[in-house]
Amino acid sequence: VKSMQYKLFCIPYAGGSAAVYYSWKKHLPTSVEMVPIELAGRGNRLKEPFYESMKAAVGDVFSIIREEVGDNDEYAVLGHSMGSWIAFEVAQKIFSSPEIKKPCHLFFSGNYPPHYSLGTGTVHLLPEKDFQQEVMKIGGTPKIIFENEDLRKLFSPIIRADYKLLERYNGSANSSFPCDCDVTVLCGKDDNINERQALEWERYAGKRFSVCFFEGGHFFINEAPESVADCIAAALNISPAASGSKGKSGPSLSAHF
Repeated sequence: VKSMQYKLFCIPYAGGSAAVYYSWKKHLPTSVEMVPIELAGRGNRLKEPFYESMKAAVGDVFSIIREEVGDNDEYAVLGHSMGSWIAFEVAQKIFSSPEIKKPCHLFFSGNYPPHYSLGTGTVHLLPEKDFQQEVMKIGGTPKIIFENEDLRKLFSPIIRADYKLLERYNGSANSSFPCDCDVTVLCGKDDNINERQALEWERYAGKRFSVCFFEGGHFFINEAPESVADCIAAALNISPAASGSKGKSGPSLSAHF
């Protein structure tokens, strides 16, 4: 068991703000300082314009992490759904940059590997009612967001802008970039991503690789925050209680929570 301190940078999903991770704090060990990242156009950055491209989002998140990380800091980066692809692209930028210390661990949650994205999605172009239906199919968005006109006016543009970011992202261009650190993939058992697809993230792992499955669907991180926190702690070698998720070399490791 290590007494080392870690910063855990958390990047939200489409339509989400930094606040989506606040409930995790009570479940994480005291040696993990959670740093939720606020993306432009929401939360305390509501008045800032949305990102026009994945590159713009990645540049912004990279700058935020660079400002927060000191020479002696150990840190990890986690992203859920849309956030996992932002996290992957940020990791590439970090590992290609001499001006920032490298992370010890990457957590990619609730998403297919980047090479599944071809940049051809069209949901963000749909008329409002059709767009709402597509978003509600995925789950995780409270009905009141679209039923209440004030909430719809606030949140629908955020969700649509994030879908545009996701659907224009072509991840197949960087399909062989290995991140020189440990990688853990987190998935919901009832989500659309199966184990074979989740294991394809391994091509991006330069060191140890593991996959953890949790009870729940696409938004298992909200349904099972304690189990997710146990997986994170175990991956960082902090909590021996959840050692089933600890990474070993080889693609076959899969822990179920």
